[in-house]
Amino acid sequence: MAGMSHALTDATLNRIRESWADELEVPTEAFDAPGTRAFAHADSRSLVMIELGDTQVIVGPSAAVERLEDLSAGQRRDLAAVVARLEGLGPDPIGVASLSYVDRVLVPTGIEVAVGPVQNVDLLRDRCTREEWEESGLIDMPARIAARRPDGKVAAVAGYERWGRHLAQLGVLTDPDFRGHGYAASAAARAAQVAQNEDLIPQWRCRVDNHASLDVAQRLGFHEVGRQVAVLLSPPERA
Repeated sequence: MAGMSHALTDATLNRIRESWADELEVPTEAFDAPGTRAFAHADSRSLVMIELGDTQVIVGPSAAVERLEDLSAGQRRDLAAVVARLEGLGPDPIGVASLSYVDRVLVPTGIEVAVGPVQNVDLLRDRCTREEWEESGLIDMPARIAARRPDGKVAAVAGYERWGRHLAQLGVLTDPDFRGHGYAASAAARAAQVAQNEDLIPQWRCRVDNHASLDVAQRLGFHEVGRQVAVLLSPPERA
């Protein structure tokens, strides 16, 4: 796949491509070569652009898709530019996310933490902001791993949700008092390993401005492969 990270195997890159093609309901060949491909979905109420390497695939209602086709690749990565081009369609920006993947997880060393399954994350949820909880996605992740302090308190929780055939979308949440001490990385590394044992590719998707999350992903060996830009659209008015 042209332009995608050589730090990942060709087999992994092909499975990432297949998974996003399934997610977008477009032909797998859409990601085969560099360039831009647009697909109109009449019943869609959102505009989504997925960039994998040098390939961008746009999916949404025809009125929205057509407006983005003549933008440059860089402009399609710019949420403000996309929203401006969709003026009149009731654009409500969801955001821009980084998409990163890993073949071999780098497990943190030098940090003594107990890592094991956990079901109840309500206490940790109450320690974080609503935005942090929602972005973590843990509510939809049945397989959860906790990193505990020596006193037994849960410092971080990570989990994953299966996406289609090949991907495991990771999520992690850390107690504000224990951030910056490696707990998030330890929990996320174990969650990624569990996913890989199920023959899934760990996916790290987070807002491009969430630098703390991106730093954890880099520590674990994740490589950014692409971007996701998403905008909700108002339903068409009935005559």
